[in-house]
Parts: sequence; C-alpha cells; structure tokens
Amino acid sequence: MSSPEKKRKAAKTKKPSLKRKKKKLPLQLTSIHSLPDDVLLTCLARVSRLHYPTLSHVSKSFRSLLASPELHKSRSSLGRTETCLYVCFGSFLNLTLTLAGSLSA
Repeated sequence: MSSPEKKRKAAKTKKPSLKRKKKKLPLQLTSIHSLPDDVLLTCLARVSRLHYPTLSHVSKSFRSLLASPELHKSRSSLGRTETCLYVCFGSFLNLTLTLAGSLSA
C-alpha cells in the first residue's frame, strides 16, 4: 500500500472525536436577570441572610431586591425568617477623644 492509501485508510478508521461543541446561548436566555422579580424573590428568600452582602454585589437590581420589604414578606411566608442581633463595637471615649483632638487642631 502506498503512503496516501494508508492515510486514507487511517482517516476512515479514526474514531469520532468525543469533544462536544458547547452551544452558546444568547445572553438574555442564560441571564438570571431575565427571570421575573417574584421568581427572584422566591429564590433569594431561600438563601441565608449571611449571603446577602455578597449577593448585593451581583447587580443594582439584586441590591434593591435584597433591601425590599417584599423579600421579608416572602421569607416570612416560607418560614425562613432569621433573628439577627446587630452589635456595634467601639468606644464612646475613643470617639470623643478623636473629635476633641480634631477640633483643637
């Protein structure tokens, strides 16, 4: 067999590539922002409030949904409310000394 015939025969016996080409969907079909707000609220209501600061960086619309009273209503209806205690660490004495120092300068 000549060299070109061997190549043709080898080409015929090659197994098809297992690589699959990924189909690129249009951005609007894959974007979470294409979902209605009530669906997003239901999804966000199931997420722990601990993740809200991170989620607020996704977009302005997420930030407004996270701050909305509708989200609290949705969390309440799902029984997903969490009790939070906000603590502010600081010293009144340090604050007054800092203010007094900046006023006298």
